Amino acid sequence: MNKLTSLKMGVTALFAAGIFTSCAEENDPIVETPPVEDAFMEINGGGSTFPNMAFVKLSNETQTTISRESWDLAFSNGSEFKVLINGTTGAMAYETDFTSFEELENDYLENLRTSGTLVLDFNNMNSILYVDDPKNPIQNGTALGTIGSSEAEASVFVYQRGNSGVEDRDWHKVKVFRSGDRYVLQFAPVSSNEVTTVEISKTQDFNFVYYSLDHGTVEVEPQKGNWDFVWTAGTSSTPFPQATNETLGYFFQDLVYHNIYGGVEAGVVMEDDIAYEEFSEPNISSITFNSNDRLTIGSSWRAGGGPNSSPAVREDRYYILKDTQGNVYKLRFLSLTTGGERGRPSLEYALVQ
Repeated sequence: MNKLTSLKMGVTALFAAGIFTSCAEENDPIVETPPVEDAFMEINGGGSTFPNMAFVKLSNETQTTISRESWDLAFSNGSEFKVLINGTTGAMAYETDFTSFEELENDYLENLRTSGTLVLDFNNMNSILYVDDPKNPIQNGTALGTIGSSEAEASVFVYQRGNSGVEDRDWHKVKVFRSGDRYVLQFAPVSSNEVTTVEISKTQDFNFVYYSLDHGTVEVEPQKGNWDFVWTAGTSSTPFPQATNETLGYFFQDLVYHNIYGGVEAGVVMEDDIAYEEFSEPNISSITFNSNDRLTIGSSWRAGGGPNSSPAVREDRYYILKDTQGNVYKLRFLSLTTGGERGRPSLEYALVQ
């Protein structure tokens, strides 16, 4: 064999090997990571002042944390135009009769401050009027109400940015209206008429676009298919005959919102009906899954404390979650603390289906 023939054979062999390798790479199957079957998790709420929102994905045993005060407004990416205020800081919004920022005078603002209208506590019988519906704000109502179709018809709101467990910040005046398929946000501190105007576009990979009046657009929750529930402090409500609409809005620590806008469903099981250890796949059909009330777990996993008792985990119930991939988990909380520190609850869960 001469050198030229040998060289041709070598090149041919290398070419064939390259094709084989390329085809093999193209035909390699995509390996999907199986869902976590059981786990113990400590929620990183950040400690005794509850500074964090902790977004949890059970199937890969992950949590994503973000400061509660890192955002102010959440713009829905759904088909409707809806904007949430930051209930995790106890924020409140008051609709004025004005459509221009210049019409909002100091006397008007001072009356709002001294009257306690925008104070979220048990003494404010009208508080439910100035917060988002805690259970399902997109469906049941938001503090900012219907988003106007033009600047001229959009109301000015006074926005109290929340001071529940976070630093008290300046009140703002805000307007939101639609422009085609985008939101337009206008805002300024209540002491100023220097208005900032921004356009916010919807993005389908997330439930909301989050915006900070200090820092602009910010990342808060993971993509809508990548979290099951969020543990946080936040605004809740309770029946109260003396309050407006017989409902009192108030601030609560240790809330769990499941991801109803991302397609996650949740149900409650009492130990007296089926013990946690005994719950298995055949029992799933007996569960009434809730996809409309994000507070299905809510505060029900813990008993409230009082003058003579501390809050404690309820041991008479656990929860069933169905995620967006069709995995069904059973989950129960084990403690309110880690190492005696509040804001770090623990839980266990197991794959049922």
